[in-house]
Amino acid sequence: MNLTKIRAQTRLLAVLAGLLPTACAFFSPQPPASPLIGNWTTPDNNRVTFRPDAVVVTPDKGQPTTMSAGECNGVYKLVYGRMETAPLQQAFAAQADLKAKLKQMLDKPEYPVADVTCDQGGTTYLLLDDRQVLAIYRDAGVGGVEHLTRL
Repeated sequence: MNLTKIRAQTRLLAVLAGLLPTACAFFSPQPPASPLIGNWTTPDNNRVTFRPDAVVVTPDKGQPTTMSAGECNGVYKLVYGRMETAPLQQAFAAQADLKAKLKQMLDKPEYPVADVTCDQGGTTYLLLDDRQVLAIYRDAGVGGVEHLTRL
């Protein structure tokens, strides 16, 4: 083989090596969507809609609000994933009744979650089963819970 052919094959291999990551990304499966994606309702008929990129809150007989940095004093974050329950069960040390409720309601070691940070507070939504979500509200060290059901 002559030097020209070797150089041509080396350039071809370099080009193919550069395309390999793109090709792998094209054929790799997308991560599954969160099981929380969809519409949920509170006992007061308020609606919470989880989208892949946002949370929309619609009060009963009110206008929908898409959570964003503008709605949250410049601080907004939405993360989907899984969360261990032990830290949540210990998070509200000053509220013994809430701490006891969480220990009673969260009987699995972890759950699928949507964690929303808004300004200085936030909400952690835990998927208890296919039809129920537990919303754990936190604001300035004070917490509360609410059940949501799938629409």
